[in-house]
Amino acid sequence: MRKSLLPFAAFTLAIVTLLAGAPVAQEEADVGRIGKMNLKELATLVGAVTQSVGRDTLKLQPAAQRSDCVELTRASNSFALGYRLLAEARVTLEGKPLKEVAALQTHIVQSRVITFAARVRAEEWLSRLCVSYQPPADKAGEPRYAKSEKLQTAEFTQAMIEARQAAETNLALAVAAGIGKKCPEVISAIQSIQLFVPYLEKLSKDVAKRPEALGPRASRRGLEVARGQLINAGNKLYRELGVGCRAQPPAEAEAPTEGAPPAVQ
Repeated sequence: MRKSLLPFAAFTLAIVTLLAGAPVAQEEADVGRIGKMNLKELATLVGAVTQSVGRDTLKLQPAAQRSDCVELTRASNSFALGYRLLAEARVTLEGKPLKEVAALQTHIVQSRVITFAARVRAEEWLSRLCVSYQPPADKAGEPRYAKSEKLQTAEFTQAMIEARQAAETNLALAVAAGIGKKCPEVISAIQSIQLFVPYLEKLSKDVAKRPEALGPRASRRGLEVARGQLINAGNKLYRELGVGCRAQPPAEAEAPTEGAPPAVQ
């Protein structure tokens, strides 16, 4: 058992190191490995990225309070890299049997939505506090401390599309849990909705400032409708089955603040 677990431990450590800031050549080499990963390795990657995003998101507000532009920049670059890693993982699943990859596809999309929210939050702090930021002399050659690139309109559009996809998946899981009436699935569906609804609210507020990102497949109204459907589905599931399954009652949905995003399970 110890022998089989070692590659996964080493792989997770490599991803965490990469997100912390590896040389460009090493970063490109590790990103290139993703296309050769099996499903277990890809699942490990998604978990490592999501946990890293959670840890770094916790550091944003304290760094902003200190006006620590170095730490804010490092976190922003880490979020951007994590977002890229998740995109590469999603591409790697293309062409594989849907039955085998459906759950992992869902986790990847949901993690990308959460990571995108972290990128927006970091950019907000940087735009307020660090407009004239330049990396310190002792960190000038390190990519993780280079001035981070601003989010593009197309990225907001893609985030809207992916958020709708994740919302539809969560809604389908809630419906299936209600039909199956099995407590593990009921609790999981309720928890997933509780996790995801605040990010839909935040994304809706973010794109309100970028109307150019909206379009037929990236409708703010559609996103708000999806959010309402999820809230109703979660409440219905809790009323009908959640109490008997001892699930936690759905919390009132609020946009996430600087706290860490919960990890995708």
